[in-house]
Amino acid sequence: MKKWNYLNRDYIEQLRQTFRHLEDKRDELMQLGRTINKNSKTIIYSLIRDDWEEAEKYIQENRQLVKQLFDEVTQKYPQYYNNAFIPLQEYVEAEVVYHYLKEGRIPTHEELGIPEEAYVTGLMDAAGELLRKAVEEMIKDNVDFALKVRGILEEIYLAMLSLNFKNFEYRKKVDYVGGVLNRLIDYIFQKQTRRGESFNPKEEQK
Repeated sequence: MKKWNYLNRDYIEQLRQTFRHLEDKRDELMQLGRTINKNSKTIIYSLIRDDWEEAEKYIQENRQLVKQLFDEVTQKYPQYYNNAFIPLQEYVEAEVVYHYLKEGRIPTHEELGIPEEAYVTGLMDAAGELLRKAVEEMIKDNVDFALKVRGILEEIYLAMLSLNFKNFEYRKKVDYVGGVLNRLIDYIFQKQTRRGESFNPKEEQK
C-alpha cells in the first residue's frame, strides 16, 4: 500500500466519518420535511372538509416537527436550511388557513416562529386554499363567507404588493395572489347573478 506523505490517514478517516454523519443527518432532515409537507396538506384538506378533529391532531404534531426541524437547521446544520425552506413554507400555509378559519385572523411570522422569507411565501400560497374553501361554502349558498375571504385576500394582495419585492419568485407569488383574488371576485359575481342555479366551478380550478 502506498504510503501517504502529506495527508494523515487518521485525519482522512475523521473526515469520512464526519461526511457520513452529515449525509445521514441530511437524509433525516429531508424525511422530517416530507412529513411536515404531508401533514400540512392533510390539515388543509381536513379544514376544507370541516374535519376539525383531524386538523387539530396534525396541527399539534406539525408544530412539534417544525420546531425540531427549525432548531436543527439554525443551530446545528445551517448548511441544510435550503432543504427546510419548502416544509417551513407549507407549514405557514396550513397555519394561516387554520388561524383564519378558527379565529378570523392571520398569524405573524414571530407567532409561528418562522423566518420572514418562508412566512411571506406560505402566506401567499394560502390564498389558493382560502379560495377553495370559499368555493366550497358558495356551493352551500354561504356567499357571506366568500365575501369575507375576498376581504382577506385583498388585504394580503395589497400588503404583499406594498413590500415591492425585487426577488422575481416573490413577485410571481404576488401575481398569483392577484389572480386568485380575481377568480374569487368572478365566482362571487356568478353566484350572485345566478341565484337558484347550481354553482360548481371546481373543474375550472383544476
